[in-house]
Amino acid sequence: MSTKQLHLLISLSFILFCFLQNANAETVYVDASNNTGIEDGSEEHPFNTIKEGISAAVPADTVFIRQGTYSPDEAWEGHDNALMLKAGVQLIGEGADVTIINGYIIDTATSNLPIGLTELTLIEFHFSRATVTGPFTDQNIISRCNAAMIRIAHGGGIPVNDTTPGPTFGFIIEANDLGNEGIIEFGQGWGASENSILNNKCGIISIRSAGGYTYLIDGNEVEQGIEDGSGMNNVTISHNDLNGPIIDKSAGSNNGIENEFIENNTISCNGDSPLFEDENLKAGILAFSGSVTIRNNTINCSGNVSGIRAGSGAPFHVISNEITIDEVSQPDPNPEEGTIGLYNVSAWGYVTGNIIYGGGVGYYSIAGTKEFADNEIRRAYTGVYSQGDEIMHHNIIEECYGDGMILLVKGPVYNNIIRNNGGSGIMIKRPGIDLGGGDDASPGCNIITGNGNYNLFIATTSTQFPVLYARYNVWDHTVADEISQYDIWDENDSEGLLTVDFVPFGYLAVDDIDLAGNMCIYPNPAREAFKVRSLKFKVGRATVELFGPDGRKLLEVQIPKGSDEITVNVRGLKSGLYFCRITVANKSVTKKVIIQKSKNQSHT
Repeated sequence: MSTKQLHLLISLSFILFCFLQNANAETVYVDASNNTGIEDGSEEHPFNTIKEGISAAVPADTVFIRQGTYSPDEAWEGHDNALMLKAGVQLIGEGADVTIINGYIIDTATSNLPIGLTELTLIEFHFSRATVTGPFTDQNIISRCNAAMIRIAHGGGIPVNDTTPGPTFGFIIEANDLGNEGIIEFGQGWGASENSILNNKCGIISIRSAGGYTYLIDGNEVEQGIEDGSGMNNVTISHNDLNGPIIDKSAGSNNGIENEFIENNTISCNGDSPLFEDENLKAGILAFSGSVTIRNNTINCSGNVSGIRAGSGAPFHVISNEITIDEVSQPDPNPEEGTIGLYNVSAWGYVTGNIIYGGGVGYYSIAGTKEFADNEIRRAYTGVYSQGDEIMHHNIIEECYGDGMILLVKGPVYNNIIRNNGGSGIMIKRPGIDLGGGDDASPGCNIITGNGNYNLFIATTSTQFPVLYARYNVWDHTVADEISQYDIWDENDSEGLLTVDFVPFGYLAVDDIDLAGNMCIYPNPAREAFKVRSLKFKVGRATVELFGPDGRKLLEVQIPKGSDEITVNVRGLKSGLYFCRITVANKSVTKKVIIQKSKNQSHT
């Protein structure tokens, strides 16, 4: 069963439950074409205005509105075509395309009873109740309607103690069509209820509520973007298809708890969204929240639009995203203001498993991030510019126009592939970085080859740390004098720079390499293929085997000696957990692999 079908089933089940709760609930009928003069709200003699139907209904009743065009006549905030709802009453049309209310539907009741709108066309819906005492047992449901706006703005819940807000109104907003410019907006006072915004088509989804709520924003088609400027709520923004940004400026969490998730969205963004009007810099995801986890999103941006720009608190995790932005073949005078695959200014967290293509800088970090690992960056001008606190390992930085890595990070830095970049492979601008064999016990094992300038370029001096350790790495050359002359620019080439200690090198020839510690599977989760990389492949015959959760072997791939990575095609496999066993010589290691198909992919 698909996610959309499940959500629809939940909604229909909930409606049925509400009906069954009150055995005395009745249906009041409305039909604009009834001109007989006989009106009692029955199916045979319906009222001919919705206002009459609402007036006759009591809580738990349904007002069924047959096809036709209805013109309300009540006044509300300067509009003289409003229809005022009654708490506890549902309005159900014969179909959104045929039951048309040429006006605004308004709820300003003083009540804790829910309302429902289904299969109607209207101009706007506004839920504007004041604070009332709970309990609030049922959610309000707005489903399969056409409108230009759905706005939920009401007072907060009655506090249950000095610090905890009481429950207040919850909503299911599902499968509505607001066109490419319509707005779904929440501005709820403090409360503790659940809200779901599911499978709608609209221009903007905006959450500007106080704290205490749970929001699920899932499966929507959004033309202009999603913004969360709310307080401390539990928010999940998932499986949405956007032609604009996700802007997160929420309070998030201030105690290290993950309660803000942006995941599994598909974002296309060219900078035209009205949500960018107050932003100096643009990105597919702008995250300036108390905390956020951004994972498994596909982000494609064009023009002067970055992939992810973040200035978050903690935790801030960026995991397994695919980011594609425009290539930049010339450096930006101020790289922070140029296009960046991932711009990271955060308190702490992890950046792992991301694929970044293009940009002035692939990854730019001024952060307290703990780990930058298993990422892949290609065709940026500068692959990585980091002056954060990251441990950097098992990354691939290839085919960048300028330098592969510019590092002011402490490290350690190990098991990376930095090759075939137009400038230097790694440029060091901070002393004390451990590239292998230094105080941070880096194992080295970096492959730094084929770069256009030097594979390692030292651009700093230090009397405290006059030596930079870069042992056990692989260079273009295999003789120490040639490595010193052609692969590394240091004190031997320009007086006053740090001296690089790169001996021993060629760690690939050492027999006791730890297989598990020098093995990388990426991307993980995978969609159509994943790669297995290990320096160990270069020293002996290797195989990769993939097993299903039942232990059945699904495929086996031989790895030619001398390779450092192999691609495993999993296009024909379903989403789920698999096990990958890698064998080199007489040693084996098994790692978990998750295959996660996108929502539009079919499986064979």
